Amino acid sequence: MLRRSLIAAAAAAFLFPAAASAQGPGQYRIKGVDARTKEAYSGTAQLSKTGDDTWRIVWRIGGQTWNGHGIGDGKVLAVNYSGQGVTGIFLMIARDSGGYEAVWSYTGGTTVGTEEWVKAN
Repeated sequence: MLRRSLIAAAAAAFLFPAAASAQGPGQYRIKGVDARTKEAYSGTAQLSKTGDDTWRIVWRIGGQTWNGHGIGDGKVLAVNYSGQGVTGIFLMIARDSGGYEAVWSYTGGTTVGTEEWVKAN
């Protein structure tokens, strides 16, 4: 259900751009559910713009660091990531209320995790 919502939101973002509110580059508080274990986690993420439509993400979750590089307009971002000896894909969709919702999976995975981002003050 969440996956369908994110896909619909991605399509809507391209067709009906909304005003950005608490999105784009910056520090975020994140919470999510692991794709494999279904365990909840939380941490922080730093989103940085590296070019017109390219981005870098550094996640800090517990004692782990994950790195990602992606493309997008700031409302929709497609990111590849790596860390802890694994890689994966991450799709972020800006929420009208601010922040992002995301779905992700490990490379070769058969399950999908979720993540919510809220801009840190």
